[in-house]
Amino acid sequence: MNQKKELIASIDIGSSKIKCLITKLKNNKIEILGKSIVASKGIDKGLVTNFHDANLAVRECLEIAEKQANISLENIIVNAEFENIFSNLLTEYKSVQGDQVENEKDIQGLIHIAVDEIIKNNKDKGILHIFTSNYKIDKKINVENPVGFKANTFSVDVHAVLADHTAINNLKNIINSCELSVENYVFGTYALALSFVTLEDLNEDFICIDFGKDKTSFAILENSTLTYIGVIPYGSNQISKDLAKVLDIKMDVAERIKVESGECVLNDNIKDKIEYLPVHLFPDDDFRKISKTLVNTIINSRIEEILQLIYKKIKSYSLIDIKSKKIYISGRGSNLVGLINLIKKYFSPRTELILQKKHEDQNLVNNLSQDFLVCYGMVKNYFYGLPSEALPIKFKNTGFFSRILSIFQK
Repeated sequence: MNQKKELIASIDIGSSKIKCLITKLKNNKIEILGKSIVASKGIDKGLVTNFHDANLAVRECLEIAEKQANISLENIIVNAEFENIFSNLLTEYKSVQGDQVENEKDIQGLIHIAVDEIIKNNKDKGILHIFTSNYKIDKKINVENPVGFKANTFSVDVHAVLADHTAINNLKNIINSCELSVENYVFGTYALALSFVTLEDLNEDFICIDFGKDKTSFAILENSTLTYIGVIPYGSNQISKDLAKVLDIKMDVAERIKVESGECVLNDNIKDKIEYLPVHLFPDDDFRKISKTLVNTIINSRIEEILQLIYKKIKSYSLIDIKSKKIYISGRGSNLVGLINLIKKYFSPRTELILQKKHEDQNLVNNLSQDFLVCYGMVKNYFYGLPSEALPIKFKNTGFFSRILSIFQK
């Protein structure tokens, strides 16, 4: 049985920044040994587009963190979040003909059957995560752990998070070229959710939405497990592109306008009085008389499209009542003025920024800043994890998320 390491590092290779976090588990608490953040190169929407540039940027980030921690890394956890990443959901059944359900023979065997089926039907994709949930005895009795129950049949819902082999292998090659091995891959928005989740949060279903630079991702957690994920190929940078194109201005000016003057405004709150953008937002030789109403209309159009795409994906997954869910938002686009109010209107009134949520270790999170939440979530998943995740790594969880079920041993 492989044993969990007490020291592990994680890396978040984004389109704008690359972040590395080196941690150690001491007395069942995570300690930060080193961290680093550098400008990203050769990466677009999570995909490697220039191997040489990406390699240099990743190597620089790793060297800074290693020097700070005074160690040399051998393994690392990698954030894998691309456009072509999705959920595969299926339910597997097994007949036990009135016998007791056993762990190794029945439950583990059924999970292996599900995994084999997923692999068979997705030969061009790799599995990032496997989660199990919703155990049923004889198709109607829900149980938390079916071991020991006598039944004619039992079933389990299996959720696999998949990504293209090519995208995964390109990330792996970058890491390997830095003389490191990949410990495992984690879907970034799932890690983001884990960065702040507590036992109390696991008693309530919620959705985590990350408004990134080039894409917007979401993860749904229900009944203490990850049940669905999605990636929308538009992020906050798309808003700047829209402004630049429609207003015929440069990208740097469009970005400045979005950050300093842009708002998501509900239709019934749009002002009749015409206000114009302040002069200081433009270079001296490039001033344009542009109304704030026009700017906000452009921003709203793109934001509403992103929210509609998320809504459609979630509704296609199941008939969950989005209005009743707790929603946490994060990412560089989440600071857009009025975004929370817009999400409250379209999704759920129970919406808030992740950084506004009180954390169980607030001092640690305050010291990390928002940039490192995904990295922190990845190491938290490694050390603690959710009991519903089935991984090939075999070690018994000791964290505060764990339950004593052999099916959930890692």
